[in-house]
Order: sequence, then structure tokens, then C-alpha cells
Amino acid sequence: MAGKLFFLVHTFNDISKLGNGKRYYSDIEKRHNIPWRLCIFKKEGFLGLNLHCETKECFEKKKWSFQTKFTMKLVAVSGKFFRRTVQYEFQKPEGHGMDKFISWENMLRDYVDNDSIIIEIHANIVRSTGFFERKYFKYLQPNSDDTFVLKHTFKNISRFLQYEADHSDSEEHFNIPWRVEIRKLNEFLAIYLLCEQEICEERSIECVLEFRLISASGKSYSDQCDSVVKMESSWGNHYFIRWNEMEKEYVQNDSICLEAHVLVINVTDKPRDIAHAEKTFVLSDTVKNMSRIKEGWFYNTKIQNRFNIPWRLQIQRRDGFVGLCLYCLKLLDESRKWSIEIEFQLKIVSTNGRRLLCRGTYVIENPISYQCLMIIRWDSLEKKYIKPSGFTIPVGDKEYSMEKWLEMAFDH
Repeated sequence: MAGKLFFLVHTFNDISKLGNGKRYYSDIEKRHNIPWRLCIFKKEGFLGLNLHCETKECFEKKKWSFQTKFTMKLVAVSGKFFRRTVQYEFQKPEGHGMDKFISWENMLRDYVDNDSIIIEIHANIVRSTGFFERKYFKYLQPNSDDTFVLKHTFKNISRFLQYEADHSDSEEHFNIPWRVEIRKLNEFLAIYLLCEQEICEERSIECVLEFRLISASGKSYSDQCDSVVKMESSWGNHYFIRWNEMEKEYVQNDSICLEAHVLVINVTDKPRDIAHAEKTFVLSDTVKNMSRIKEGWFYNTKIQNRFNIPWRLQIQRRDGFVGLCLYCLKLLDESRKWSIEIEFQLKIVSTNGRRLLCRGTYVIENPISYQCLMIIRWDSLEKKYIKPSGFTIPVGDKEYSMEKWLEMAFDH
């Protein structure tokens, strides 16, 4: 049996400050859907090193175990290394390794650079019980009527900025539109499944999710939720995989291939709140001549009154991205304070039916705007959402059209 191989690497800093009894830990990283981390410590003149398995002790009253053989490797900048191999059966959240991995003196002399050391773990789960059989839900079958898969190739990975997001095209399953979103978040690839049902038609959806990142060679990295998820708008993993690991192992031609496997357990209509429905409204505007909106410019729609409150939409072009803003223009009243709690969707809709939205809740207490910035790059907007309107104006410009929709429910 080949087992399940995985690799961890971490740079530990401030080695000179690591005293007896003190421990340094790496971040938790998932391999084969199992959370792991590294730990170093100083003990009796030696560097100690442990591999920690952070899986919960019980899974539905069923014990698990991982018979794991792993090589601990201390690597110098010059390429020199020191390694030891151990084997251990993890049966609970704990760490195992060597209390006396290498003498502190030898480590300082040969492996410390800028007060830092590099530790690698090369591991193989040679045998396991009670985990993988349950972890991968046996009823999550590709051909099941209750299962669907979203697949998308995300491009231009190298140009992603911090907090930037990109989206797959929307697909309808169970009469509900779905899409996958990725985001660069604190040096991690974050991934989310978005359920883009309308606010006025919301349902509670119980499902099982699995995300898969697949390389051109067929290598895959996956993460599956531990239990049934109840979602109304989105669910995901903020720390799916480290960005640099993704770039190294899974990027080809500046692109990555992602899949979201979804098993729908139950769909329940939410009770309709009549008072809520009576305070729901829509603002819409068709924005023409989009090509004339230059970098740093913005476009304001006309003011529209809803429930005696003036509202306005604004589209911005800033730093190469599209920003959508909702403005509440209700004036301050010194004799009477007011507040409006809104639940909203800001939506871009193209003439071919393609759409993109952001949503959330916000409490307004003064004339203010709510902004969804970096919603999409401007060049992606032009490619995916803006279409010629069918006629040409002088000087060779095309007349473009785009619809922006806002739906919200609020209480005074």
C-alpha cells in the first residue's frame, strides 16, 4: 500500500529567544483533510521537534488512528541538512517526534540564518482506521440526483492582489444559481461556494461540500466540511491552501482548476415575513457609454425615492477595479435620530444574462454610502459583462450598456 504522502515546511524565527520550556508552533495546515502543525522547543541543550496531529479525538463516537512514518529535516540555506525518521500511531490530538533532535550548539553553528531555521516534514500515512471511511461521505456520488459539480479554470493567478476575488460563471441547480469564488486572503487561497438566491426568495439549504484543487498532472488537494452545512448565501474555507504552495504545485499557464462537489440534503423555504416583504424594493439603472469612464472617474445614477428616503447608486473605476456604491441621502435631523438596517444585494447584470453580485447587511445612521470595492477587474467587466448595444456612435466609440440592481429589506 503506497499510503498517503504529504509535505510540510515552516521557517521558525527568533531562535535566540527560544528558552527552556518555551515552544514555537507553525500555522495549522490541512493535508488529506487532516490538520497538522509543527512544534519546536529547547530542552536540556537540544532542539526538540514534534509533528502535531490536530484532528478531534472522536468522530461520531468512533476512534481513529493514523500510522504515520515521517522524516524530520533541518535545512540550512547552503543546502546542508540534518534528518531523523520516526514512526508513530496518532490516536488523539497530540505531537510526536524527538526531544533531542539535534544539539543546540550544532544547530546554532550550522543551520541558523538571520536568527531563523527551516524545518521540513516528509510524511507518509501508511495505515489508517476510522477516518477516511467516514470523512469522504459514501453517499457523495458523482451520478447521484442530489449531487452536482461546479468546475472552473481561474486565470491570471499571478496578478492577484491582496483581497482580490474572482468568480466562476453561474450555474443553476435545484432552481438555484450557484458559483465558486476564490480570493487571495492573507497569503492563502480562500475558496467559497456562493448560493445566489434572491433575498425575497431565500431558502435554507442543507448540503455537504468538498472543494478540489487539481493540477495538470492529476494531483489534487481537497477539503471537505466535517458535517452537513446549513447555508443561505455562502460557505467556504478562508485558509484552503497557502498561496505559494498553490503557485508551486497547481498553477499551469497562470491558471488553476477548481471543483466544488455539492450534495444537497434538504432545501427548506424560509417563512415569508409579510412586514419584511413590504419593505423590499429595487433600484435599477442602465449605464451607457461605459468606455468613457476613465481611471479614477465615477458615474452617479439619478436619485430615486423609496419609502420617502432618497437613494442613489454609483459605479467607480479605481485602481483597475470596479466599485459599486449605494448612497443613502436622508438628511440628519437634530430633533430626531434615525437608523436604517439594510440587507442588500448589489448586482451587475449583462445583456446576455450573466450576473455578479455582492451582498451583506449594514446599519445606516447618517448620509453615507456602502461600497463593494474590488468586485471585479475592469478588463474582466468589459470582457464578460459589457456588450455592444447594436449601434455605433461617431468617432468609432461603441455604446455599451450594463444594469445594476439593488435589492434590500430594512427596518426603521
